[in-house]
Amino acid sequence: MPSQKRPLDALTEVLGGAAVPGLEKLDDAELQTLVDAVRSARREQQRQLAQATDAALGHLPLLLRGAVRKILLPH
Repeated sequence: MPSQKRPLDALTEVLGGAAVPGLEKLDDAELQTLVDAVRSARREQQRQLAQATDAALGHLPLLLRGAVRKILLPH
């Protein structure tokens, strides 16, 4: 059976580095709520960035959109 990460470890991973000092004082439920909120905010940010990119590219001539998208978003 795979072990689940502790909420503080999950938060550290989600933040991409060490968690803010003092967060270890929160209980596991509060930390999990924070992890879920950060993940949700990141998903919303990604959605809004994609929407803004599409809107910006919509101002370009159709033939240029693909090339500009590849330059701006090389992944």
